[in-house]
Amino acid sequence: MSVPGSRAVALVAIALVAPAASRAEGPALSLTVSGGVSLGAYQAGFLYYVLAAAQRNPGRTPPLKIATGASAGSVNSLLSLRYACGDLPEDPLASLFARTWLPVGYRELFRPKEVHALGVFSREALRSTASQVGEEIEAGLAAGCDLLLGIAVTRVTPRQRPLAKGRTTIPRTVEKFALRIEGLGPGRRPRITNFLEPDTSDEQPALPEGPDGTVSFEDVRDLLLASAAFPVAFAPKAVRHCNVVTLGRAPPFCPAGEATSADFIDGGVFDNDPLLLAARLASVGLEAGAAQTAPAACPGNERPLPPGVEFAFVSADAKSYPDPAGEPASKEPESLISLLLGEVGTFVETARAKELDTLLTEYPSVGEGLAYPQRHLPAASEPMAAFFGFFERDFREFDFALGMYEGRRYLVRYAIPRIEARSPGRALDLPGEGGRGASRPWRELACLRAVADGAGDPADRCAGEDLAQFRALLQTSLDRLWNDCRTAPPREVATYRACDPVLGGKPEPRVPGVARAARPRDDAESSTAYVVRLLSHYGFDWRDMGYGRASARDAMVGLHRDLARAGRALAQAQPSLASRTGVGAAADVGVDLFYYLPPSNAVWALFGRGLELGGGASVVDTAWLRLGGAVKLQSLYAALSSDSSPVSILPLAGVEFVPASLGSPIFQASFLARGGYLFRLGGGDSCSGEAGATIGGCSRPEVEGGGAVALAQLLRVQLVFEWYPPARGAPGLWAIVPSMGIQVGF
Repeated sequence: MSVPGSRAVALVAIALVAPAASRAEGPALSLTVSGGVSLGAYQAGFLYYVLAAAQRNPGRTPPLKIATGASAGSVNSLLSLRYACGDLPEDPLASLFARTWLPVGYRELFRPKEVHALGVFSREALRSTASQVGEEIEAGLAAGCDLLLGIAVTRVTPRQRPLAKGRTTIPRTVEKFALRIEGLGPGRRPRITNFLEPDTSDEQPALPEGPDGTVSFEDVRDLLLASAAFPVAFAPKAVRHCNVVTLGRAPPFCPAGEATSADFIDGGVFDNDPLLLAARLASVGLEAGAAQTAPAACPGNERPLPPGVEFAFVSADAKSYPDPAGEPASKEPESLISLLLGEVGTFVETARAKELDTLLTEYPSVGEGLAYPQRHLPAASEPMAAFFGFFERDFREFDFALGMYEGRRYLVRYAIPRIEARSPGRALDLPGEGGRGASRPWRELACLRAVADGAGDPADRCAGEDLAQFRALLQTSLDRLWNDCRTAPPREVATYRACDPVLGGKPEPRVPGVARAARPRDDAESSTAYVVRLLSHYGFDWRDMGYGRASARDAMVGLHRDLARAGRALAQAQPSLASRTGVGAAADVGVDLFYYLPPSNAVWALFGRGLELGGGASVVDTAWLRLGGAVKLQSLYAALSSDSSPVSILPLAGVEFVPASLGSPIFQASFLARGGYLFRLGGGDSCSGEAGATIGGCSRPEVEGGGAVALAQLLRVQLVFEWYPPARGAPGLWAIVPSMGIQVGF
């Protein structure tokens, strides 16, 4: 799972278009799966379908020998290797792809009592899923199944790599672990070993080894969890390992007793697309398309790729439709802040693309022949940098079916024509063609094909109450596609094939059983707010989050409050007051950037004519009206000096109107109406003479009104008009009181 700009889904389908000459020489397939946060479900559906197609057509595809991945892609890489040698269930829901991705959502990940100072989510659900994967793999793989797995991770603390014969060092953050998995037959645990280049002085990372050189799945699991530990969401994961120099040594290279532990995070931070790792594994580990019994020695990167190796990769950002949220800004920076923010974004993207740039330099043939398919319909998980899919299982189920659809589309439109041209009369058998099987993913695929491609009657293929959520999500996806194609600049739209029907004037497809068309996206509407509004319009039921068939506003308010709750839990887990305050403020701003709501409660301390301690709490479903009050200590400075002004205390009660329309994550205006009774402290309490003409000179009622501005929910600036009505013979008095201090909203 990776941060914004992440990439997803590896392409197995290229296996079906390998040239005949490569197959004759013993071709092999190298698969790279990149990070995608909750789009891991889309990856899973894509990979399931093309692997199921390959399993139905034995001998027509080169064998999968290498899989590399980062973040969520590391998990899907391992799952792909699990089924590389067969045994893929015909029911998609019985596969590890579905069992890994569909059950894990926000409610399973966010456990308030398990929040860590370095990550808001619990790993327990992922650990449980990983155990299921381990149990199935250790139940046995087909004998002769010989595979290579590469996993990218990022060190929290860089290790220092010696340079100039140890006279200096350079920091190394990204680590690439490589493992060999050998099937020994059903009922026998596969042999898992480190895959290391022999006789080299360059340090290579290795997992702990037993006396026989094998690696336990528990250590592999920890490595996978570390690769998927995207920052803020998950705390860093400790991984036991060695940094191995193989020159002059024999295995085991990393005895368990010599392994040390270090913290790692998401492998996609700096290398979300580990294609270069795949090329290097192929260059040292494949010979004529078959995994060698030992890697071949080679100086550096000078070993060429063996013939017939095909490399497969596709990105979740590779879409055949415009993405307004992802379009780069072409405007020149106008301020230092915009310049610095732009440079930070450019640095991150450049750092993550460094490995791909190196790949194109060292192995240009890989880049030239790389398959790079595109998605033709928006995925449900796309909003919020692909985090959105964690909120509802229905989102992930839709994306799983969409992945199956895109896998089938690629096979039918690109792969099968080439195969059948080489082998006339031998049509490929594609899975799930009936579309009315017992497993719902096949029915969802049939519904999607009927609506999007005209393959069958949509009213028949999309019927059933169990597809009600899917129908709402499918219509939402179609609305998004038509909206984005219509609103993007014509020059950009012309490059997107998915926009051809829109440009051709075709009407937007309507899914049977959904409401009338929703209004188009507003200019000021965020992509997430637009999606939530569409879902509400089409009657989507937020079952996992507990919002029911909420209105768009109520759903956004619910998401805001759930995210704010997670942010507060993360802040409370911090070890010091300073870090709790800083993390809390950052979390509040981040949640408000998603969808702004004034805080339901607030407390403050202000300094003006004296000291004011106040607060308010919302009494309705939203925070536009707070009941509360304050206590003012008037002329407090007089108690600390020779000033004879009387010190008084003024308790107040009233209301605070906090209009969301006048607020933002940085700025929030509010209006006050309060009243109370001022008590003079010490001395007499007569309101006659000079005492009655001095504020605080005698006890009396007070009313006030005014306004305040909260900046980032940390700084409060307030201005009120105080009125002291005539009382006990004293004249009416007034004051304009500015004050400033701190405010905490929650």
